[in-house]
Amino acid sequence: MHICFDTAAEIYDKTRRLPNHVMEQLVNRMTDELKDYQTVLDVGVGTGRFAKPLQEKSFKVVGVDLSGKMLNKAVEKGVKDLFRCDVCFLPLTSKSFEASLCIHVLHLINDWKMALKEICRVTRKIMVSTINVHKDPVRQAYNTMLEDLGYKRTRPGKDEWELQGFVKPKKSVFAASYNNRADEHLENLAQRAFTSQWQIPEEINKKVVAELKEQFAGKTFSQELRVLIWDINDLESIALTSQRS
Repeated sequence: MHICFDTAAEIYDKTRRLPNHVMEQLVNRMTDELKDYQTVLDVGVGTGRFAKPLQEKSFKVVGVDLSGKMLNKAVEKGVKDLFRCDVCFLPLTSKSFEASLCIHVLHLINDWKMALKEICRVTRKIMVSTINVHKDPVRQAYNTMLEDLGYKRTRPGKDEWELQGFVKPKKSVFAASYNNRADEHLENLAQRAFTSQWQIPEEINKKVVAELKEQFAGKTFSQELRVLIWDINDLESIALTSQRS
């Protein structure tokens, strides 16, 4: 099972946006970490949030995604070298990229081990991702309330936090800190913008969000972003071991 973002393409950028200065800092940090690697595969490129600024900085970025509608949004932005395909079966030559980006993708894929194996197959040096250091209290409260109502949050694959438990990144680099506005998160939850919400009945979602607004409206929370860099050999080892087991 893979989660395709066709249904979220029209609202994706709005509901995943970072403050402009934070996005600039994050891209600059990525640029620093990728400076020795010119060929980059962006796995789950989506609307090109990272591919576009990296291409503008002269990196040779190729983007792949399962969602045709997300790729269309990337094309509208001027992102080049995009291909629609399944990350578990990449139509790419082995070791054809020096680095890969894999940002908030593996948790969407049931056979995440196969996806990781394919990323390792086509990548020579490193895989780069990002992570939010602090858990979002609004999302945590949302998930708890849903569980109390009998709707347990499930993810097909593994996120960056969980991947760190399988293999430690070679580097974890500070990118930016900023304040999160709870009101913006509440608005996104009201739109059912996140994959974990898509199976929640509309009336249940409305009820939970209404209760959350009473608790969190007007509040802000601090957040920190870090860039994670994995050595591809370390990831390849765990991917092969996981598959055999």
